[in-house]
Amino acid sequence: MFFLFLTDNIGYSLKTVKMKIIILSIIICSALYDQCQVPYDKSTHFNNWADCMREGTNDTLTLYDIMGDDYINTNKIYIKFACKEKMVELEKRT
Repeated sequence: MFFLFLTDNIGYSLKTVKMKIIILSIIICSALYDQCQVPYDKSTHFNNWADCMREGTNDTLTLYDIMGDDYINTNKIYIKFACKEKMVELEKRT
């Protein structure tokens, strides 16, 4: 296995590149208890803002379906989401 790594990387050098990505953060809250859970950052990275917003809307509707009306109404659940730009460092072969 180590030999495969060496042969795959012979003649290449690695360069660190900074890249901007967009991540989706979802927060589930209760108006009844005036509390929110810790934000959950999805592992999916988005190439553009619109895709992230669509995913946030779809995920919100899916979560409401999973929780069901009784749970949502009893606990006065609401979901917030936000798309955030984040700089990351990636290593690329050159």
